[in-house]
Amino acid sequence: MHSRRAPVALALLVVVLGCGSGAAVAATSTLPVVHASEGRDGGKVTLRRGQTLQVVLHSTYWRFKAPSTAGVLRLAGKPVVTPKPGCVPGQGCGTVTVTYVARAIGSAAVAASRTSCGEALRCTPAAGSYKLTVAVLR
Repeated sequence: MHSRRAPVALALLVVVLGCGSGAAVAATSTLPVVHASEGRDGGKVTLRRGQTLQVVLHSTYWRFKAPSTAGVLRLAGKPVVTPKPGCVPGQGCGTVTVTYVARAIGSAAVAASRTSCGEALRCTPAAGSYKLTVAVLR
């Protein structure tokens, strides 16, 4: 009798755990991706846990820093640098795209910087920095 209960209990546990993890994945995958670019510099965006933030900055010279609070916002992969075809070398034509996932309730800052704003053109402090505050809600 003992041997019959163990497989049934194990099967029930697998079904319950499988449904729970499937529901969690489905819930987070339906949230829309939030997009940000230079127009949101100095601003704030609000995300829900599990939601994705994609930041696209228009110059290949941008370098992103780690999120200020890694427990709140996680980097999802490496930055993607996409040079613009036909661009003269040294102008930095193209984009840098970074994707983050909201992990926990709280606040974090996304920041990037660059020293060059084009061919042999040094950036002013305002043009050389980017910051976005991210609030993560339930």
